[in-house]
Amino acid sequence: MTDTTTDPVDGGALPAVPQTHDPDLEAIYRLWIDIIREARMLGGRDAARRLWRSSPLPPLDATKSKKKGDEPPDWVDSFLADCTEPAPGARLKVSALWETYVAWCKPRGLEPMRQNGLMRQMTARGLRRQKTSCMYLVNLRLRVQ
Repeated sequence: MTDTTTDPVDGGALPAVPQTHDPDLEAIYRLWIDIIREARMLGGRDAARRLWRSSPLPPLDATKSKKKGDEPPDWVDSFLADCTEPAPGARLKVSALWETYVAWCKPRGLEPMRQNGLMRQMTARGLRRQKTSCMYLVNLRLRVQ
């Protein structure tokens, strides 16, 4: 077994080690994470998750195991409120929405999700898509700023 007290912890798919002020507790956490990492390599993700649930580590955040874009970031609704407005009968090109979204994220220091992830978020919020020569969102338009 490796000495985990001096090596930096590379959690890979695992969350970072919880920070405590107790060196003994932190050493226990690091040991558990090493054991769970081995379980992941030998038995897969499910084995690692079962072991994590029986460990003294904080519970896993269920949203981190999903694909990027499946769970809405806190700021998707803010983007929609800032940059779009409902408009019955209007059609908004998905490419125009995407460009606006990327431009909205940059000054806020946010990493934009992929375009298909953003479209999943729009569908999850009840926005209908329409495909003709290109993809549109129906009954939505960009807010004039």
